[in-house]
Amino acid sequence: MPGSSMPSFTYLSELERREVIQYVKHLTARVDPSGHRVNYFEEAKAKGQVGIPVQVPPEPPVTVRSLAQGQEIYSKLNCFVCHGLTGEGTGPAAPLLKDMWGLSLPPRDFNTGAFRGGHTGRDLYLRIATGLAGTPMPPYDDSAVSPEQRWALVHYVQSLRRKDIEINDILAPGDGVILAPKLSRQVPADPADPFWETLDPVRVPLNPLWPETNLVPAVAVSAVHDGNRVAILCTWRDPIANGAPVRVQDFQDAVALQFSLNGTTPFIGMGDKDNPVNLWQWKAGWQQERGEPRADVDTVYVSMHSDLYFQSDALHRTAEAAGNLLAQPAHASPIEDGNARGFGTFASQPASGQNVVGRGIWRDSHWSVVFVRELQSPEAADVQFAVGKAVPVAFAVWDGQNRDRNGRKVVSNWHQLVLEP
Repeated sequence: MPGSSMPSFTYLSELERREVIQYVKHLTARVDPSGHRVNYFEEAKAKGQVGIPVQVPPEPPVTVRSLAQGQEIYSKLNCFVCHGLTGEGTGPAAPLLKDMWGLSLPPRDFNTGAFRGGHTGRDLYLRIATGLAGTPMPPYDDSAVSPEQRWALVHYVQSLRRKDIEINDILAPGDGVILAPKLSRQVPADPADPFWETLDPVRVPLNPLWPETNLVPAVAVSAVHDGNRVAILCTWRDPIANGAPVRVQDFQDAVALQFSLNGTTPFIGMGDKDNPVNLWQWKAGWQQERGEPRADVDTVYVSMHSDLYFQSDALHRTAEAAGNLLAQPAHASPIEDGNARGFGTFASQPASGQNVVGRGIWRDSHWSVVFVRELQSPEAADVQFAVGKAVPVAFAVWDGQNRDRNGRKVVSNWHQLVLEP
């Protein structure tokens, strides 16, 4: 469900997905007075109460007349009271809206917000016809508007969409496979290498783990190998580059790859105790430590009074003196190599095991970050790559401008990275 935390499970077979549906229906049940578990779906079917699907007539073409009619209906049905005159989600009633549990629920922003029930004309037609249970969105059945008027309203709502957002609406999940062709040259280690432009990247949809605006909807992924090393390029839109944090309210941009170590597709939140994962995280701040321009306290607070420690060694910086990887003044690579066996168990590998290199560049409001590592690693906790062997991989992106950090991020579900012969 784009724009929500519900990811796509395309890596499951159709049979497995249908089995999940049956189990979810099994969970949707009540206990009758005799103590028996009653499945709502089976009960409704036995009583002949199965609903009739809403009929959606063929979508008519968009015309100037239909858009004008849609605008008139938008006003007649008072849609602007919640969604605003131009659909930005700031109508006069917006601050007062609550869901069925009494929690604040802002209305959908038609300009840039994700249509969580789907973005197609059919999706919006059904949303208007049936409403959205549990929310203030009411149904407008045939007694309120005709099918023709409903289609006109759909087209008007779609016309409010900002054009640069529309590309995000068509990011339907693919087959989940990322193919890495073999090169006759060394893999490109520079994200600005023109070679990357010759590849057709896989667009991987991302889902938020925290409700926020201006989400990163997807990351474009390309991968290649040369028989010795693999290189993976991740590109995503980010209008503002956020490097090394200076103030406590600042956060950095980052991207991470998560690999399953045993070939399974475990819990996306860093695996579990029986299914460990290997994680590579590139950090914009770590890259700036390697000689790139960066802000510091004296540039953020230009009127501050500078002072120096009399003691010149690092003994007063205990984490650095103890060899903590995160506390080092300059890292050998902007990419952290670590492992986890479940949520909250992430741990960095020792400095001797940090064998993933890479680099990121920000230009034209996009980050492009490349990860490079040997196919086979001597580290037991590292993912191993082999030609023709599918390796489950997932992606995560942090937007420093959105104050993303730790579990506040956007993530994909599992995909399969396959190195071609």
